[in-house]
Amino acid sequence: MAPPLEYTLPLGTVNRIVKECLGNKAGMTREARETVQAAAGVFILYLTSAANEECKAKKRQTISAQDVIKALHDVDMDSFVTPLETFLHATKSTKKPVVKASPSIDAPPEHEDNVAPDTSIEEDDEETKDEHIPDDDMNEQDD
Repeated sequence: MAPPLEYTLPLGTVNRIVKECLGNKAGMTREARETVQAAAGVFILYLTSAANEECKAKKRQTISAQDVIKALHDVDMDSFVTPLETFLHATKSTKKPVVKASPSIDAPPEHEDNVAPDTSIEEDDEETKDEHIPDDDMNEQDD
């Protein structure tokens, strides 16, 4: 019998994790894999609930990694803390730098030399029309 969908992880992910842990020499029945799948889902919900309690105590709405670590301590699963902290450190050190998005149409142009921009109305209007607003958008704004 398959577990309810709200408690399950993708079976392919569970299979990959089981294979990494047990290696190719050990096997596992489909029923055992489904049981691991359900148990992992319940564990995630339990830990998320504990982390959410920590988050609420700090009057925040977003669960952070530190909330999860604190939750692991709270539910007496201290053996998971060191591997999780190692993983977080490795993830942060290999994270690619975030590429800044291009400026939006409404954003004023940035000036590198921090000098106030020229306030000439004619020049600003021409720059705005040519550089920031495509022709299709200009027609919509005039309406």
